[in-house]
Amino acid sequence: MTRFASPVSALIICVNEADMIGPCLESIDFCAEIIIVDSGSTDGTIECVQSFIARGYPIRLLHNDWPGFPRQRQFALDHATQPWCLSIDPDERVDDLLRQSIITATRTASDSMGGWYIRRRDWLKGYGYAHRWVLHNRLLRLFRREGATMDLNARVHESFGVPGETSTIESGVLLHRREISIEEDLARANSYSSLKVATLVDRGKKPGLVRLVLSPFGNFLKFYLAKRYFLCGRHGFIYSMSVMIYSYATEAKLYEASQGNDPA
Repeated sequence: MTRFASPVSALIICVNEADMIGPCLESIDFCAEIIIVDSGSTDGTIECVQSFIARGYPIRLLHNDWPGFPRQRQFALDHATQPWCLSIDPDERVDDLLRQSIITATRTASDSMGGWYIRRRDWLKGYGYAHRWVLHNRLLRLFRREGATMDLNARVHESFGVPGETSTIESGVLLHRREISIEEDLARANSYSSLKVATLVDRGKKPGLVRLVLSPFGNFLKFYLAKRYFLCGRHGFIYSMSVMIYSYATEAKLYEASQGNDPA
């Protein structure tokens, strides 16, 4: 298929992604439209994007001050014009098999199909992309634009909702490469858990002792054993432990919030 010919709007939100966004854009050159919403980059991201525009990429570069993850993604969706949308982050790339799967899926989809889940293969520092036998996380990333909605009350782990049927693309993955230190990962877990707790409190979610005790260990076992991250050796163990820490921080902060203290 000719470049830029698939009826898909790629949706990207970013800030200071100069070292990541180039390979991402190269991997989605099948899309007829690429919406990039920047919230104030100062590291050369804008110049990098403009270089792709000069090469003929169908990019619409927009600025929007940061309103939070869900509202920024909604802003990108509001500017899309193609019948299908692909939500992708600057540190992700579409591999060759997924590229062909997306082209085929959007060309042959029935009227009842609302969207597809895509598997994402994470990069583990010191190891590389997770073992091919790992059960990679499924994310709803490819969907029909008409009728798509975003939960604007979510502060983190936001996702689009779509009417109609959904399925999973079985061939190909999103390659998620962002090499961060353990210190950075723990800082992110702390920040994201606070955002998640704020959302849970807004929704009236109450803490539970059983969940506080079992959820962290359950999530560790889910990733290390059920999702087979043990195949990645000690790197898989560290990754699974980080999931456990995030789960514990969320449950502990939810308990703290129920006692009348703001989550830290």
